[in-house]
Amino acid sequence: MVGAEGADKSCYSVNHGAGRLLGRKQAIRELDQKAIDQSFNEKDILTNCRQYPKDEAPAAYKDFSEVLRSVTIAGLATEVARLKARFVIKDADKADD
Repeated sequence: MVGAEGADKSCYSVNHGAGRLLGRKQAIRELDQKAIDQSFNEKDILTNCRQYPKDEAPAAYKDFSEVLRSVTIAGLATEVARLKARFVIKDADKADD
């Protein structure tokens, strides 16, 4: 996204992500690990985790398209490109799972 004329309303600050839909503990309790791992496999997304953390799974976050739409409607920014994940690196430490 790129800032729009109305971006001064937010001091040129736009969210860096979609925001959580589920709290971390709720996501861990409710999301299915096999479904998460399968969704990454189906989309050919590589991770450095044996199992992708449930509290960081896409289903734990708000719908990205809806968040972009709200930022655009608010006049804060406009979408200029959309990227697709090919790999996810959680940290540089050894796998701890």
